[in-house]
Amino acid sequence: MLKYYKELVFFVQKLVGDKELAMDITQETYSKTLEKSKEMFIENERAFLYKVARNIAIDLSRKDKNRVFIAYEEEDYCCQKKEEPQEIALEEYKQELLLKALDTLPKHLKHVFVLHVMEGYSKKEIASMMNLNINSVQKYIINATAKLTEYIHNE
Repeated sequence: MLKYYKELVFFVQKLVGDKELAMDITQETYSKTLEKSKEMFIENERAFLYKVARNIAIDLSRKDKNRVFIAYEEEDYCCQKKEEPQEIALEEYKQELLLKALDTLPKHLKHVFVLHVMEGYSKKEIASMMNLNINSVQKYIINATAKLTEYIHNE
């Protein structure tokens, strides 16, 4: 079960945005999972750990309304049982390439792109948050997408 520790910390850190808090939640996750494993058989330890960690993070966000909480779907970070190692490696490579590409964008394009594509905010919500008009948000998304596509094709 400990073999999932690092990836679980990474997953929780993406949820809560704080490494120390992520480590605390991960520790609590392992504690609760060990307690439950005495009561019941856990067929897929990894999936169970992710579910417990996600639930703890959600509970924490409900208690602490001042903390920013970004919900990530478990499927984005867990690999399915049927995935081959090559597929997993390819997905990790794609993710690293996207992160490198994002780092090349100007700050305003990156911010708008991440809010819209990765966090799911509407263009109207982004315009309101950033004091922009919707047309500017649309242009930023188009420009960011074009620059990311160009970067990825050149790699």
